[in-house]
Amino acid sequence: MVKRLDKDDFTRLVLQNQTAMFRTARAIVSTDEDAEDAVQSAICTAFTKLDALRDPAKFKSWILRIVVNNCYDLCRKYRPITDLSEVQDFLPADDPDPTERLSLWEAVLSLNPEMRSVVTLFYYDGFSIREISRVLGISDVAVKTRLSRSRKQLRLLLADEQGGVYGSI
Repeated sequence: MVKRLDKDDFTRLVLQNQTAMFRTARAIVSTDEDAEDAVQSAICTAFTKLDALRDPAKFKSWILRIVVNNCYDLCRKYRPITDLSEVQDFLPADDPDPTERLSLWEAVLSLNPEMRSVVTLFYYDGFSIREISRVLGISDVAVKTRLSRSRKQLRLLLADEQGGVYGSI
C-alpha cells in the first residue's frame, strides 16, 4: 500500500517545488502575474485532488502537469489584445543598439510556448524526455523534436547577440 500525503507533507513538497512550478508556468504564460495565478490555482487543485496522486514520489511531475494544464486554460481564456498605438513609444527602434545583449532566459522566453515549456522542463528543471512527455501529455518523439527545434532557434537568436557563447545548446 502506498503512503498518502497529509497536509504537512503536501506543504513541504509544494515549497520544495515552488521554483519549478513558477518557472514552468512562466515558460507558458506571458507575465509573472499570470504565472503566479496559474501556480496558485494548481496548488489549490492539487490539494483538493490529493487522493488522485497514487505515488507521492511522483509529486513533482504530477503537480507540474496540473500547472501546465492551468496555464493552457489561462491562455485559452485570456488572449490579450494590445493597441500598437498605445505602446509604440516602448517598441525597440528599427536598428537596435548593438551593445544590448540578450540573456539566455530572455531568448528562451522569446520561443513559442510549446518550445519554451520543453526547454524549461529539460534544462532548468532537469526532467528527462519521458518525464516531460508525461507532464505535457505529448509523445517522447514530440519532446525530442521540440528540443531540437528550440536549440536551433536559440542558437540563431544568440549567435549574433553572444558571439557564440551558448554554442553548446
